[in-house]
Amino acid sequence: MLVRRLPEVGLRTDAPPDGAFYAWCDVGHLTDDSVAWCQALLADCGVAITPGVDFDTVEGHRMVRLSFAGSTAEVEEALDRMVASPLLRG
Repeated sequence: MLVRRLPEVGLRTDAPPDGAFYAWCDVGHLTDDSVAWCQALLADCGVAITPGVDFDTVEGHRMVRLSFAGSTAEVEEALDRMVASPLLRG
């Protein structure tokens, strides 16, 4: 469900989840500072995602990690909020 809805949110992943509960997504078309962008997304719509710099010191500035370890309803709600956020309009 998360991977299916990523285009609707305006994100993509080149590495679909395979045994993990997260998606690794490129936000380089929206920002070059994934930390500030994740903070702004949390403030804007109450959705917490992880900046890529926590996992990759080279390309992480343009990447984020979205967890889908919550319930389907919680993930759907988070995606709905993200779709409505102006931060996801490049």
